[in-house]
Amino acid sequence: MTDGLKLFLTVPTIQDDRRRSTIKDQYFTKPQLVCLMKEDYGKCTKLQSMRYLHLPKGTVYPLNLCEGYDIHKFRKSFMYKKHLELVLDWAMSPKGRQYVEESLDKTLVYIRRGSLVKIMLSPLMPSHPLNDWSLFVSRYNKNLYICLDEDDDSTAEKTTAMYHHTRLDQLLFSESQRLPPNTTNPSDDNVRNVSVHTSTMGRYNFIYSGQVQGIKAEEEIKDLDDVEALNACEYVMSKQMWQRLPYDRKSSKFSSWWLHAYLSNCKSIYVALKVRDGMVQEPIKHVVVRSIPRDYNFMPGRVIGFFHHLLEMIENLMSKIDSLETVYEFRFNSFDKTIRYNVHSSDRSKIIISSDYIKYSRSCA
Repeated sequence: MTDGLKLFLTVPTIQDDRRRSTIKDQYFTKPQLVCLMKEDYGKCTKLQSMRYLHLPKGTVYPLNLCEGYDIHKFRKSFMYKKHLELVLDWAMSPKGRQYVEESLDKTLVYIRRGSLVKIMLSPLMPSHPLNDWSLFVSRYNKNLYICLDEDDDSTAEKTTAMYHHTRLDQLLFSESQRLPPNTTNPSDDNVRNVSVHTSTMGRYNFIYSGQVQGIKAEEEIKDLDDVEALNACEYVMSKQMWQRLPYDRKSSKFSSWWLHAYLSNCKSIYVALKVRDGMVQEPIKHVVVRSIPRDYNFMPGRVIGFFHHLLEMIENLMSKIDSLETVYEFRFNSFDKTIRYNVHSSDRSKIIISSDYIKYSRSCA
């Protein structure tokens, strides 16, 4: 026992040719986008325009990913719980209520896409404090509410490397399909487009949120309320990494990118390879998402299967819990590959559910 926490699970080996894994492969059904929003300094409003991919022409290289750093606006506050509230807000909407009612034979899991990815990759992560995590889980009406606890990144020391992804995003995406990206205005981490997706895996139905960058399209989307048209779009992501990155770290990055793309229905990732001074000297590389598992010896079905196994164990442990105000805390230690847990039943600071949703749930009971 460590710090009063009880041992819950020793994370199994899932990718070792010499040992047979006890984890069965699992996959999600094709994600369905159900909501697009604009997050602006913690306030979420209806998205007014899609963002469109504009690949730079050969004459613009090299690209300087440090340019604009001095006027960039980093996040002022983390507001992590707001990300869980996004899926809960959608669940309280008319379409969300219909989805919940149609999922009575499933266990609904409310979560953030980044949390899904970090948990799933746990068995593959090397021993490092940055790979440890704490997870808060509530169970109510047979459904699970999951929030990954993270430090407030607004207090972290800011470096130019932290800015590179934002600059690349600014260089590649425009608010109009007809106009090139605006690369002169200050970029702002406090404003971004976010989505809510739904998907199913076994007896679980997931509602999760995450950032969306944009689409590759010949024509502009005219109606952002047309969910069928939105799901038919070709969603893309942009990523950047050091040109001389060791294979194991490169493999780790591509595994994470695959999961994010898979869960947001992205078929392509556009990768910028940067050198030490943040310059991208060669054309952006187009990576087809489906090729990543083969190219980097990644077994996605196994890591998803691990997450399914973990969910079953959590659900079984919390089978007698029916309260949004009782929170189980699960901690993953990357050094000994264990998950331990503790229970918070009277600490209101640990509650991960908004007061509005708690009132809504009680009114529906």
